[in-house]
Amino acid sequence: MTKEKTSKIKSVIWVVLMDKKKQKITAGRECDQVSAGELRDAVCRKLRITPDGTEAFSIWICSPLLQLQLKPSHYPTALCDLWYDLLAQFAPATELQAKNDLPIIMLMRNVFYPLSQEKLLVQRDPQARYYLTAEAMFNYLTGRYPVEDELAYKLAALQLKMEGKKLNNFPPGSLQNIANQILPWDVVKRKKKQPLYLDKRIRSYLSDLTSTTPGTLDHIYISHLWTQSCYRCAFFQGQTELQKHRKDVAVRVGITPHNVFIWNKVTNKTIAELENKEINTQLIKSDLQKGGTGKKIPFDVWLINFTVVASIKKRSSTAIPIYSKQACMMKTMFDRMKDESHLHADKSTTSVQPAPIVQQRNLNEVDALMRTFDFSNPTLKIGSKEVPVGTRHISKKENLRGLKLNSKGNKLKKTVIKQTVASKFDV
Repeated sequence: MTKEKTSKIKSVIWVVLMDKKKQKITAGRECDQVSAGELRDAVCRKLRITPDGTEAFSIWICSPLLQLQLKPSHYPTALCDLWYDLLAQFAPATELQAKNDLPIIMLMRNVFYPLSQEKLLVQRDPQARYYLTAEAMFNYLTGRYPVEDELAYKLAALQLKMEGKKLNNFPPGSLQNIANQILPWDVVKRKKKQPLYLDKRIRSYLSDLTSTTPGTLDHIYISHLWTQSCYRCAFFQGQTELQKHRKDVAVRVGITPHNVFIWNKVTNKTIAELENKEINTQLIKSDLQKGGTGKKIPFDVWLINFTVVASIKKRSSTAIPIYSKQACMMKTMFDRMKDESHLHADKSTTSVQPAPIVQQRNLNEVDALMRTFDFSNPTLKIGSKEVPVGTRHISKKENLRGLKLNSKGNKLKKTVIKQTVASKFDV
């Protein structure tokens, strides 16, 4: 009898890291048979991350239009083959944008990993600390973690020190030339008329770091971001209404085990910061019909209900509707985060922005949702590549067309949210 030689299948999967490098993983079977859990473990072994540190990371599929964290049982390459269908279901994209969108497989932080465990992990695992810091720096520099200006100057000085830069490398007044590389865009925009002040503050903090041990710089950097309540957010995008805005405003929604954040994507200012224990939410599906009229809501809505306390004796209920294709993802993430909040006992105490004042108005849920939106131009940054696009909105006049009366015959009142005042460092 002759033995037939069977050729072994070898497939290659490239995984992109948050420091803009990539790892090559060779599998002994077809790519679509490699699970996200197996892929994560293989990457972490090559990066020399300890087995305990592996739990802090997950495999993600990312593109300028959509970011998805995978479960260990998912198959990344198989989902990449279905990317166009996923964009149609969850991404605010036109057909042309979806066809040109290319997903990449990335190793990023597990949004469900407790912060208390992360603080212990970075003390004993320098490799895990390096990649967690790299992701935190990316989120901060792209404006996803809004901070006060003084903290921004400290982080800018730390970044220069981590890159091996010295104070004598920068003549007086030259730091403003690299401000876009070391500061978030909203801070640079606020200090556009004060470039010398920006240079002076960063230079001052950089001079204080001359005696700092290089090995502790990344620990100091991520420790500053731990103090921000928006750290470890899971991010989503959608639209809502703001007071004194004729058009609906594009927003970025962040969800943590303790808070829900809503930011204006254009200004990066906080619209609302709500504690999970004080709110309840509901998902209104797009197939919900209005009073038997046959009209359907074109997009899902994540409705955030909460109570505003104006005084000791005066309490009023209100709601913020987030209109988005990702509404079901927001609802699922919020429910899980709220259920697992007991596992995240290390709650940060520093707030990013002052608490917003929300004006109460009656909301007829169905009437408020009978609208059309154009989500054709989202914005997202992957690595160093920026995709600058604008978002077209339907005017309020168009939104209210044919909806001036609710089911009781009363005039429709819309939810109005008062924009919070900018921080004290704004100019």
